[in-house]
Amino acid sequence: MAEVKSDALAGRRSQFLAIATLPANSYLFAFGLDGGLSTLDEALKGLWQIGALSPIREAVAIVVLVAAVPMVLLLVFVPHLPKRIFLPPVILVLWAGLGAPPFTFGQGAPLVSFLVSTGQLALFLLAVSLVKRRTGRWRLRVSDLPVKTHLLRRTLLAMAATIAIVLVALPLLGAVLLAATVERQTEGYIRFTARGIEAGETVLEKDGRTVRLIGMIHIGERAFYENLFADIPPGALVLVEGVSDRQGRLKGEFSYRRLARALGLEEQVEVQSAWMSGGAAGQAGATARADAAPVPSREQRPVIMRGDVDVSDLSGPTIRFLREVGEIYGSRSLWEAFRRLEATGERFTEKDLSTVYADLIDRRNAALIAVFDREASGHDMIVIPWGAEHMPGIEKALRERGYEVRSRRTLDAVRYASFF
Repeated sequence: MAEVKSDALAGRRSQFLAIATLPANSYLFAFGLDGGLSTLDEALKGLWQIGALSPIREAVAIVVLVAAVPMVLLLVFVPHLPKRIFLPPVILVLWAGLGAPPFTFGQGAPLVSFLVSTGQLALFLLAVSLVKRRTGRWRLRVSDLPVKTHLLRRTLLAMAATIAIVLVALPLLGAVLLAATVERQTEGYIRFTARGIEAGETVLEKDGRTVRLIGMIHIGERAFYENLFADIPPGALVLVEGVSDRQGRLKGEFSYRRLARALGLEEQVEVQSAWMSGGAAGQAGATARADAAPVPSREQRPVIMRGDVDVSDLSGPTIRFLREVGEIYGSRSLWEAFRRLEATGERFTEKDLSTVYADLIDRRNAALIAVFDREASGHDMIVIPWGAEHMPGIEKALRERGYEVRSRRTLDAVRYASFF
């Protein structure tokens, strides 16, 4: 009778561990696939500027990153799984997902990205070699796992550890995924590091003419904006963004002032407006007055020109969307803003939102490039400080016109320490 009970317990143990072993093995090989794709992608981009693998690599990397948290829970609740084989890959994935502090990782840091990718591939090869040495096979089976005692005590400790991990890891993982989405959407013109948020700048040249593309964020440290504008040389053409509303079709104030003040930061438009009002020549929409002070010559100041659309150029769904966004900005409380934001999402279809995106990104980019084509020939330096999400499309349009990338750098836009 005792032997029957023992066999039943062994059977249940085998079923439970079989369920646990499958995702553990799967995660290890997904980790290796991620490392292999990342290494190959970095090599192709570094040697031949080929980025065809990047979308596949990013998709696999997101899956591996998201699966890292349940993998931690699996290792906690199933102590039979060998920690020295499975824990190092999970730690590396979470570390890289946080930006690989203290290093600069991702877009704009190809050497570090290549080293992390090759390190991931090497760690995978080490892990499977340990499995091979331990079991004689390339993957673990239930029969390879040890028998553990005091499982009730281990489970209670695991539950306490799990609660602590979830409380810390899930919000952190959400922030990491949001940051990764922003970096992917802007193609590295906005980067999140261990110290803060960086804005990317790309310098392109053609026939002696230089174009500086600067990915902007709407709120940041005052020093970021002031240093950026102070670095623009006299006589340069500056094409600024800003949708006009000559017919007064929008209601509400589109301002990030409240959010900026709450975070101890500055709103871009305020600092930029102060800089533009300092006597810069060529401001779009400026009205000459008889008693106005003389406008400095182009040799003394940058030439500022708006290269954006008017609200009347936008489609009906986009104008309706902007009106609702204006109401969100005018909310008297955070709760009211969330309520209006939720209601706005329910009133727009996927087709509407696609139209809005095409208007606010593609159509505005086209308007900017039209102004660039018309005005660039009269200047040796053109500076385009636009929102970071516009930058990939603008850079592509300039490359199609024969401009070549000469350099890239990042600028400190926000330091996390400034929040405190």
